[in-house]
Amino acid sequence: MKRSRLLLLMVSLLTVAGGCNWLDVDPELGLSDEDVFSTYKNYCQYFDYIFTTETTYTPLNIHEGYPMYVDYNDRRFSLVSTTDAADAGRLLRAQQEVKIGKLSQETVSDFTFDAKRRPIAAAMFKIIHVANRSIENIGMLTNARPSEKNDLLGQAYFVRGYAHFVLCRFFGGMPYIAEASKDDWDLERLSSYETYRLAAEDMYTAYEYLKQAGKMRRDAVPGVAGHLNASDMDRPSGCTALAMRARALMYAASPLSNLNGTQDWADAADAYALALSEALNNQYALQDAYEYTDNFFGKTSTNEVLWGYAHSGRPNLSSFSGITGYPQSYYSNASGICPTQNFVDKYETIYGEPLETEADRAAAAAAGHYNEQNPYEGLDPRFDLTILHDRSTTPYVSGYVNIHYNPASKSWPNTSISSVSQAFGMAWGTNDGKGYSNTGYYCRKQWRGARGDQDKSYYLLSPMARLAELYLGYAECVNEAYGPQGKAGDMDLTAVEAVNTIRHRIGMPDVMAKFTVSADAFRPRVRNERCVELAFEDNQYYFDIRRWKTAPECMTKTLYGMYVESCDVDAAHPVGRRYERRPIPENRQCTWKDCMYTWPFPDSEANKLLKFKNNERWQ
Repeated sequence: MKRSRLLLLMVSLLTVAGGCNWLDVDPELGLSDEDVFSTYKNYCQYFDYIFTTETTYTPLNIHEGYPMYVDYNDRRFSLVSTTDAADAGRLLRAQQEVKIGKLSQETVSDFTFDAKRRPIAAAMFKIIHVANRSIENIGMLTNARPSEKNDLLGQAYFVRGYAHFVLCRFFGGMPYIAEASKDDWDLERLSSYETYRLAAEDMYTAYEYLKQAGKMRRDAVPGVAGHLNASDMDRPSGCTALAMRARALMYAASPLSNLNGTQDWADAADAYALALSEALNNQYALQDAYEYTDNFFGKTSTNEVLWGYAHSGRPNLSSFSGITGYPQSYYSNASGICPTQNFVDKYETIYGEPLETEADRAAAAAAGHYNEQNPYEGLDPRFDLTILHDRSTTPYVSGYVNIHYNPASKSWPNTSISSVSQAFGMAWGTNDGKGYSNTGYYCRKQWRGARGDQDKSYYLLSPMARLAELYLGYAECVNEAYGPQGKAGDMDLTAVEAVNTIRHRIGMPDVMAKFTVSADAFRPRVRNERCVELAFEDNQYYFDIRRWKTAPECMTKTLYGMYVESCDVDAAHPVGRRYERRPIPENRQCTWKDCMYTWPFPDSEANKLLKFKNNERWQ
């Protein structure tokens, strides 16, 4: 057998290993094209494998391209915990390999082709093949209405583009596979710019088909029966396709991939303008502040989420959902997400003052808006909704969450949560086998505040495309193309106004005027707003610092946490706490090597191909 056909064989064999029904198996393995594609029922059963919700371990479907699903790996860590933004409580691969740029071949295999782990590459190649087969054989489908055919084609073009986008985000530029019948799968790699642009073209084609199918959104608009309750909410809509097209073009325009300077940003800005306009025309809207957390837990979707992945589980158990769904994963097989002080400092005061540097904090303190010994008072409301800290409150906690040390008792006080006494605080570095925080913080974004074992069936929602990101993407691309007061497409909205729209929703003031005088001055605030609004969501931060090429700076800074001790209340310590920024343990610091921009394929797979050149190994 030719080496050039090994990838096709591998995908087919992995499909069989995944526990598929007869129509999930490729026609090459015994079924005729007519058997599979001539009837609407059989055609859908073949294509729908991409979205299957079967419970077999690690199905090779589109879930492998969903960030929250990727984070549910059997090593129990989130990708954000491999950045400067967070630490993983349990000391495993996040710190021992990924965060320091030393990947074993086992780890690379687990995240690429190993069917028992998180085979992102194998799943995306499988999706591409199924999508191509579906597109090429649509003419055989005889008993479907035109709207049904257009819907199927729209979905197929979308998932083909999305799968290439996922591959490019992780592995860099890829061959763009647009023909299932192509004899030679061993192709030379395109640049990341070319890959993202081709993915964007597929997503625009998807939009055109989905629009013709009447699927600009899957559910009914607000106020109409069926709103947020359609049976196919997990499928992409026309608005989804436009949103992901805009994101692909933004990635192509970003410093890591940009080939044509300002023009690439202008293209991305126009794409975001179209996506935002269509979303608003179809009555998507930002959630009110009091409904903000519905975007992340307790609901299967909201009217802000254009496309999301809802997982129903018991977030406090030793299952994979302990990574994100419960902030203190004390079990030995879950790590949790523990934000660093470096990331906490991205939250501004409620007056809009930045706090990222010592000079920033001094200026805010001089204005009477910040106190280092009461550091969580008067911050952006998203801070308390996203970060669990000492003295946090929830409806299910008696008193406060305790993540402080008591010198008088020489202990870390427990917290009464849902009438159960539980430890949240622990001396850093003393229990690396469980998910305790070594930063003084836990992630709260997908937690309602109760013990998760009381949630017999509770939804964690991962919004892969939501309206807030469209505003922020629009702002970033317009600023780079035209400056902070620029506009794009048919939107009568400046980059500054787009950011302020997101801020006003949560009760924050306009970006301070001194930051809106130029593209260079506004860029850090746009990026900071993106970090805060999309914190610990959709793995945005992991990929953002790469596409911005800020990772070398972020990943080489000392990572800090907040060490807290109880004390008497006095003028210097108004809440009875001493707060001290401390470096987290050395074995939890990070580093940077340029090879870390992209993951490699395992040698065992890459060496089978002649033209495809592997990425540099992390070693």
